[in-house]
Amino acid sequence: MIKELLTLEWKAFFRSASLGKNIAVKVFLGIMAIYFLSIFLLVGIGLYSSLQNYFPDTEPIYIVNKFLLYWLLVELVFRFIVQNIPIINVKPLLVQQISRSKIVHYVLVKSCFSFYNSIILFMGIPFIWISISKNSLTPFQFFSWLIALFFSVLFIQFLSFIVQRWFASNLKAMIIFLFVIAGIYLLEYLDVFSLATLTGRFFDSVLLYPWLALVPIFLSFMVYSVNHKQILAYFYVDAYLKEKQTDYKASDLTWTNRFGALAPFLQLDLKLIWRNKRSKSTIYLGLLFLLYGLIFYPNETYQQSTILVFVGIFITGIFMINFGQFIPAWDSTYYSMLMVQNIPMRLYLEAKVLLMVMSICILTILSSAYVYFGWNIFLINISCALYNLGVNIPIILFFGSYNKKRIDLNASSMMNYQGMGIAQWIVGIPILLIPMIIWGVTKMFTDEMVASSVLGILGIVGLVLRKPIMAAVTDQYLYKKHKTIAGFKEVQS
Repeated sequence: MIKELLTLEWKAFFRSASLGKNIAVKVFLGIMAIYFLSIFLLVGIGLYSSLQNYFPDTEPIYIVNKFLLYWLLVELVFRFIVQNIPIINVKPLLVQQISRSKIVHYVLVKSCFSFYNSIILFMGIPFIWISISKNSLTPFQFFSWLIALFFSVLFIQFLSFIVQRWFASNLKAMIIFLFVIAGIYLLEYLDVFSLATLTGRFFDSVLLYPWLALVPIFLSFMVYSVNHKQILAYFYVDAYLKEKQTDYKASDLTWTNRFGALAPFLQLDLKLIWRNKRSKSTIYLGLLFLLYGLIFYPNETYQQSTILVFVGIFITGIFMINFGQFIPAWDSTYYSMLMVQNIPMRLYLEAKVLLMVMSICILTILSSAYVYFGWNIFLINISCALYNLGVNIPIILFFGSYNKKRIDLNASSMMNYQGMGIAQWIVGIPILLIPMIIWGVTKMFTDEMVASSVLGILGIVGLVLRKPIMAAVTDQYLYKKHKTIAGFKEVQS
């Protein structure tokens, strides 16, 4: 059966209408995989000597064990964003005379042979090979440790599939998950409870008692079984269609009616975001990057640095950046229909602005918890939020008038460059670098509070001048309208 399924995938690949493009993509990804695996191999080779130089009194493998939890958490977040649930790639098999259970086993087992899982082997094998020659522990003990680590990675992979399905149907669950991660970090930071220490002790114990490697093996098989059961329960051609129809009927957007003439457009955007993979990922990334500040704010090195402005713009405006830079490409499939209706362009753009304003306000409120690290952090975030509202939103909209590439809303957001053009690359300069330069130069001649106030004042000025600015942006969209429609009609193969 495995051979038959592999044969079907092989034929599907070579009989595809876009064979040339598929081969080019595979070659490119293969080259990139070799490049990154070579880097990880070099890291694994040099890891032992590097740790021995920095920690001469401790065996390197015990140092590695202390940080394994952080590696696994990064794996979980990375896989959640990058690695799709494997069922997506096997929909054509559902109409074949093949056992559904075998198909599910096939895709789950196949997902184990991925680039992401090979990273730990390319780092771990040279590391333990060098450790064996310089340590009193036996090769069997090191091999058991590597087995435990590899199956821990597999556990994270199958757990990420469960998390993806969980969050896809329940956005509130993701918010709870983010608060749990933030709580774990705070407990670590305050030395109240250290999950990283417990994880390190477990892997230390695996070196002494190799049979403990059975624990991650058991856990990985357990989450494998949960995945198999959950996927099999919905493994029908119309299963997800029925689920989506139920979700759409349950949507209650009557609260948007308070926005008057903007309500229909706001409802259209909210439905578009929630019903499509790529647009929905802007919400997930927005909530995920709320934790971005934890990398910089606790570190005293960055307390007086312009990087705080970058973080503030990024945290409060991540949705604005991810969603706004592809306006109006989100509506590319029906943009020409919108343009022939009796719909004022100003009204269409105002609805987009309202959505971005709401996102900035929500993210600013959620990020206010960073006041824990100091009132200066809170002030910078508020100033960056005002700057996003008054300055960056008009800049995002202006560059959006140059968008002429359509977007497939059902495609994943990772490694997907549909809709990407020169405007998306250039827009990062004014929205991220300019406020950093303004803040840094002002701080050189005054102080941090004045520099943050200047950013806030610029944002307020932008809000005061919103009407003439929006009028100019609207004229730009009207001027580019026909070129934009022509560009959206070009289907990229």
